[in-house]
Amino acid sequence: MKEKEMNGFLDQGTTFKGDLVFEDLLRIDGKFEGTIRSESELIIGDSAQVRGDLTVDSVTVNGRVEGKITAKSRIEINSRARVTGELHSPVLSIQDGAVFDGTVTMGNPPVDKKEKLPAGDKGK
Repeated sequence: MKEKEMNGFLDQGTTFKGDLVFEDLLRIDGKFEGTIRSESELIIGDSAQVRGDLTVDSVTVNGRVEGKITAKSRIEINSRARVTGELHSPVLSIQDGAVFDGTVTMGNPPVDKKEKLPAGDKGK
């Protein structure tokens, strides 16, 4: 299995507002407000404060997140994390000591209408 390369890093003392799209692995330890979209992994560090809508393959939360998280593979909320909002993922892990206030929807994310196969007489 290929190890993911770090694509970006928002360190403590950094504040970012807006739309963020990334490839590979991204770690946030600063403040972020807005939307994040990726087909890869996101790490929310201990000192991070994130507010917004996150749509990623997987996310590991160690800091604070407020908003909606949609993960294609998994959401992991570690012991020091504080999460408020909506979680959507087929796999959810919440460690002892973590604080979560919100709703959870587990299962595969809804298929985008563009991705559905057209109905028809294929194979007949």
